[in-house]
Amino acid sequence: MGTPTEKQYFRKENFHPLKPPALDSVGSLLHSVSAAKGILWADAYGYLIEAAGALGLMPQTMQTMREALHLCGFFPVSGARPRKTVRETIDLYSEQFTDGEAVILKTGSMFVPLVRVTSGRTSRYVLMYPSDKTEHLVSEVWIAWRDGQDHRKKPRKSAENAVAVRENRTQENESLVVYNENPNGNLIGDCAVRAVAGVLEIPWGEAVRRLAAAQDYTETIINTTDNIDALLKKEGFEPFDAIRRNGRILTGRQFCDLIHDMFQAGTRIFGYVGNSHVVAILVFDGDYKIVDTWDSTDRLITRYWAKYPERPRRREKLPQKPEPCTALSVGMQLRHSMFGCGTVTEIRDGTATVRFANGAEKQFAADWILANCKL
Repeated sequence: MGTPTEKQYFRKENFHPLKPPALDSVGSLLHSVSAAKGILWADAYGYLIEAAGALGLMPQTMQTMREALHLCGFFPVSGARPRKTVRETIDLYSEQFTDGEAVILKTGSMFVPLVRVTSGRTSRYVLMYPSDKTEHLVSEVWIAWRDGQDHRKKPRKSAENAVAVRENRTQENESLVVYNENPNGNLIGDCAVRAVAGVLEIPWGEAVRRLAAAQDYTETIINTTDNIDALLKKEGFEPFDAIRRNGRILTGRQFCDLIHDMFQAGTRIFGYVGNSHVVAILVFDGDYKIVDTWDSTDRLITRYWAKYPERPRRREKLPQKPEPCTALSVGMQLRHSMFGCGTVTEIRDGTATVRFANGAEKQFAADWILANCKL
């Protein structure tokens, strides 16, 4: 068969939509899944988003990335000891596998794909990656077998949340509502996802998806400032600089006290707190409050985005035309993901008024209630 040439070990390929010269850890995973499975980058990202939503962990954590590999059909195999290089692994699997198995290797914090190619009468695996990593040591081997089964002697258990859920003892105050949108109750560095879920009134997993899609799935770290701003702009929020009084930037507590008369009822606010934290600022019982898992009200609101409530369009009243939403009725009970149980007290022009258990009244589009609340 002859000695393989250098080109038979490595082919320069980059599946990232923007073709950056180097990939980070998340980018290496998405590239590897795209190359090994022959799917689009956005579809590979979909597995990562699904894994993050199931675990309640950020997409860039190694546990989430490994779960994404499981979701798209890969299973780990025992690594060789001593560890082999990528080049040696290519030689091994080119001889061992002949049934079209897809192979992804982990080297350091990066993932790289081995793709079987045929040239004349020769068929072998090659490394397809933006840079040559054939001399790097392999720490993990992931294989998608043709039969779709896990070939290990002890198949994996179903994915579990490995993050220890700590009791949150933060006390609420006049400017703070303690609430954790994370589906598994994890207290992790997911403030961007929690804040997006809060201001858009969507589940945590959907917030991950929208952040990933904010720049057409080109940003591999979804909680960067640029990516968050891109999503808020897409969702119709307007940016504002920090509010100052006597030359000083307001704290969250001062901010909530001041903006009550600045914005119309129902305005949703996404606030940047200090240099590395973000929060949703929403109305509860007529007052603006920060929604967070810890008391960040004494930190500075360095800038913020606001979205004003949409005003319902006036329509001519036609007696013969029924209400646009007949499935809702006054007196109907519902459960809102954030505000809890409530009762519909009025329906007018497609907008429903709901009185919640704490006495607060809020207005929602009737169609939105039907799609998002438990009736």
